Amino acid sequence: MTVLANTEWKSISPDSPWWALLIRLVPNAYALPGSWSVRGADPNEEPGLDWYSFDSEQISQLRQELARTQRPVIVRLGNAELQYQPSATPNGNGLKGRLRRFWTIALGILVKFKLVLVFASILVSMLAYGLAFGWAYGIGLVCLIAIHESGHLFANRRKGIPGSLPIFIPFLGAFIQLKKFPQSAADEAYIGVMGPIFGLAATLISLIIGIATHNALFLAVAEMGFLLHVFNLMPVLPLDGGRTVGFWRWKAWVPGIIGVLVVLFYNPLTNQFTLDPITLIIVALIFFSLLREPRMHNSQYVNIPRFSRWLYTSIWGLALGVSIVGYWLVGTLHVL
Repeated sequence: MTVLANTEWKSISPDSPWWALLIRLVPNAYALPGSWSVRGADPNEEPGLDWYSFDSEQISQLRQELARTQRPVIVRLGNAELQYQPSATPNGNGLKGRLRRFWTIALGILVKFKLVLVFASILVSMLAYGLAFGWAYGIGLVCLIAIHESGHLFANRRKGIPGSLPIFIPFLGAFIQLKKFPQSAADEAYIGVMGPIFGLAATLISLIIGIATHNALFLAVAEMGFLLHVFNLMPVLPLDGGRTVGFWRWKAWVPGIIGVLVVLFYNPLTNQFTLDPITLIIVALIFFSLLREPRMHNSQYVNIPRFSRWLYTSIWGLALGVSIVGYWLVGTLHVL
């Protein structure tokens, strides 16, 4: 392209308004080792471009070219141009080059066999929970977590945000890796709250079956389901409650931290305090994520309409209330 050849390239930083557009064009842009720049436009001003006017074939070619080339890649957007400049790569015959090739191949194998990885993590979780609590209970708990995660997958698809299938980690739940970030705190709130909605629906069904059949297994699964959602709905990152009402920032995080400590270390049904390595690891991960979450510290990202704020806050409060009441109810049924 020669139209803008005499203009200067200006670097695009992650806090630039152009960065959100760039992530939509290239979902893994933040993970590429090179740098991005723009010319013909100010990086600190809104792009002012209509996403639906872009040529989908051009975008597809851009992504394919970025995946295989080590040369600069330029794409024309209206009256501006974006450029990807690969970082200088060391000699591929050295130790670093061989390690890089090894991890590239290993990552490719994992991606190719991601379904195998997902099912393997499910089986490992069932095995761990089964050995610890009994096989039927372990299977029920993993099914409950899977339904919860399917709510997040459903929300991701509705918002057009690609994500991986859930990977299960014994005694820590499961996680989904997003391939690009939500565009606003409202989108993140929608994704965050749909997991608890799906999970609580499954928990309530388990409770109803347990009450109707007097089956202790369904009651036990329901009790753990309610407890997990009480914890997961605490308004602190990276929990779903923090994703749902993260736009309140410190106004939510302060009571969220207190709530996490209470849920993890104190059982109101037994009036006992507990302390174990897993809970300490969870607390450490929460504090680490809270400090290193750039989006929720970005005033532009969390500035959403007032109606959306109170809508998601109300849904979150209702879900947390149902979880607390449900946990207390199942506890009283056990006592009776």
